[in-house]
Amino acid sequence: MAMKNNAAIMEQVCKAANSLFPELNVRPTDVANPTEAFLVRILIPCLRAYGFRVEPPYNIESDSNDISKVKRIFLAKLCRQVQKILQISFPGKTYTYYDITQPTAKTTLNTLDVLFNYWCFYRMHKKNIMQPLSERIHERQALSAVNAAKRSELEQQQQSGVQHKLDIKECEANICKLHDQLPQAKAELNAQSKALRQLQSDLAVAEEQQSQLQSQLNHFKQLVVLDSDVAVVKMETKQLAAQIENCKPEMDKQEQIYNERRLEIETIAQLSQDIDNAFNIVPPDMLSGYKEVKKSNDRLEKTHKSIVAKHQGLQDTKLKLQKTVEQSEASFKARSLQAEEQVAKQQQQQQEQQALIEQQSAEIEELQQSQFTLQEQLDEQQRV
Repeated sequence: MAMKNNAAIMEQVCKAANSLFPELNVRPTDVANPTEAFLVRILIPCLRAYGFRVEPPYNIESDSNDISKVKRIFLAKLCRQVQKILQISFPGKTYTYYDITQPTAKTTLNTLDVLFNYWCFYRMHKKNIMQPLSERIHERQALSAVNAAKRSELEQQQQSGVQHKLDIKECEANICKLHDQLPQAKAELNAQSKALRQLQSDLAVAEEQQSQLQSQLNHFKQLVVLDSDVAVVKMETKQLAAQIENCKPEMDKQEQIYNERRLEIETIAQLSQDIDNAFNIVPPDMLSGYKEVKKSNDRLEKTHKSIVAKHQGLQDTKLKLQKTVEQSEASFKARSLQAEEQVAKQQQQQQEQQALIEQQSAEIEELQQSQFTLQEQLDEQQRV
């Protein structure tokens, strides 16, 4: 009777295995005479179906007597995973390493029967089993997240409260300190206000001086020869020099004529003297010739005088032109030098005044900023 029951159970196990895992092709003889390779080949897809990660490190189809450490560790892992499933309904049941390496028909049949029955039950009632569990799991996760958020918020509030208390104490200490510093700040404010008024007065004086210097500078600028006037003077000087150069050939020519006429006059004078000396012995008919010669001599003297006068006029004109040019150049140089000195002096004075004004303006701004800061502190103290 027991053998018939075992045979029936064996048939059911084989049928369940082939229906759940057709690729295994389990036969009753395999269950009746189990081997290590058979159990490993059956347990791997079965445990994978339950969600376990099972990756054999060797060829499970081979029946070689491999006794490596990796294989032993893998088989021990299979034993622990199978034992976890069996202990769902049988808490005290164990499944050892020897149940795989040295399997018996009874242990193998009972183990496979439980594994396949559990898997069939799971597939039949998957929704009824998993949905409540997943809902409870999701609910638990949501509650855990809310709890963590509340805990974090509470910790932040506690830290913020501690920080607020510290800030309040610090503010109270600062208020006391500022209250103690208030008389000194008022005294400094009064002193700085007085210094500010003095600086403003000095600034007004400096601005007045600057305006005076600016008016003087404008006056000096009016005295300075403009660039256009300088160009005109230079042009006139060049024209006079050109006229002098143009007159030089004429003067040389007139001087040459003068020398020639002078020689002629000297010759005629000598002739006249000779004629006067010989007048007593000269016949009357020769006197008329002498008179003609004398008239010619007079005409030559007049011509000589006119030439001399013209030559002297040209000499005077030349001297005047040279003197005018020299005076113009000297005046131009003197006025240019004077203007440059005055402009440089005025620029230096203006730069000094500008630097003084900028320094005083910076001091005034600094005092105003300090006054504004002190006023804010006073207002804050009064509000407190």
